[in-house]
Amino acid sequence: MEKTVPNDPPLFGTDENKQLNNIDTKHIGVLDGMRALAVLGVLWFHFWQQNWITPYFRLPFLEAFGLPSGVSLDFLPRAGFLFVDLLLFLSAFCLFLPYARAALSGAPLPDTRLFYKKRVARIVPSYYFSVLVILFAVTIPSGDYASVQACLKDLLPTLTFTQTFFPGILLGTKINGVLWTAAIEMQFYVFFPLLARAFVKKPGWTYLGMVFVSLLYLRGYALRNPDSIRTTLNQLPAFFGVFANGMAFAFLFVLLAKKVKRSVQLSAVSLCTLIAGIWLLVTMMKAAPNVSPVHIWQAQYRFRLSLVFALIVVSAALTFSGVRFLFSNALMRFLAGISYNLYIWHQWIAVRFKQWRIPYWSGDTPPNMTGDTAWQWTYTALIVAAAFTAAVLSTYLVERPASKWLLSRAAASKEREPLILVETMDENEEQKP
Repeated sequence: MEKTVPNDPPLFGTDENKQLNNIDTKHIGVLDGMRALAVLGVLWFHFWQQNWITPYFRLPFLEAFGLPSGVSLDFLPRAGFLFVDLLLFLSAFCLFLPYARAALSGAPLPDTRLFYKKRVARIVPSYYFSVLVILFAVTIPSGDYASVQACLKDLLPTLTFTQTFFPGILLGTKINGVLWTAAIEMQFYVFFPLLARAFVKKPGWTYLGMVFVSLLYLRGYALRNPDSIRTTLNQLPAFFGVFANGMAFAFLFVLLAKKVKRSVQLSAVSLCTLIAGIWLLVTMMKAAPNVSPVHIWQAQYRFRLSLVFALIVVSAALTFSGVRFLFSNALMRFLAGISYNLYIWHQWIAVRFKQWRIPYWSGDTPPNMTGDTAWQWTYTALIVAAAFTAAVLSTYLVERPASKWLLSRAAASKEREPLILVETMDENEEQKP
């Protein structure tokens, strides 16, 4: 949590003593809220695909001012898929923070083996648990696979985080469609330590190289083959620009923190840029769903969207403490803590509940298509409750115990290695991506 000290600039006030504060770069509190809101945005999109509940508000009193009597916020769920890019941006930002701190302070860079152990402990337990539960408790008993070969063809790429390489599995897996995002993360982790060290030595060239890979792939390949863009859009090279911006802005944030202190002026400017970033994001969210297929828009604007996310994240971290509190509080920390498992389970639960007719519906046409509002809201309440329950149980009964066990075994094995100096890290030094 980002602590607020007495001389921290208030929301819209001034500091009587004109004292300045250090900017914390070890744990940036607003990142918890950003991660939570990103997952909730994706969740809203996937739930909206199933329930068709559109946020539209009737406000008759506006007619007296010559304004439309209705306000539609339909762009929020319709464009919620864009927040997957924010999750990946945040991952690169958080992963590179300790490298940036070490590079700018002259300290040794983080240990590569420890990095991989932490990533496996963070990602694999919940991922494998969900795959095995879904496979053996639902998919196989339901007869979704025509043969053992069909099952293995789906299962093996999923277990090895390579499902993005197989278009049929990427789009038509019988296990869990959202797991492709975790696959992209794991693929990125393979290259991250090398990229991070290159970025520390040659930040400009490394950044340009990553951006070039992304633009070359998207502009030179994905957009030139629109028939296959549903599968080519969500491949690792297509996200290199997003990851590059995450790493670059982490570096710039740490550099800025070494040069300046918190002040009312900095907070005020950051609040203005935060508002500007939100306005740009809303504009893009309104535009994206109007392009068909929307994957074309994503390929064209992915890099610019990540810059908007960077503006929002950095501005939120530098603005007034009262604004930072909106993103860094007990609720946001809790949501961020369960966000990975909430992401894993939410869409599968929504789709399966509808297939299982929970709550019950009859006929061949789903109730969301017939305008059955009672069913829509009951269904929504059930899938929200089920998704959060699954996320909480998976986080506290699977992810955290398994992660703790894996890291303790890794530490024990290191202690048994002779003549090797093991560098210990404070558990709060690296912010979770």
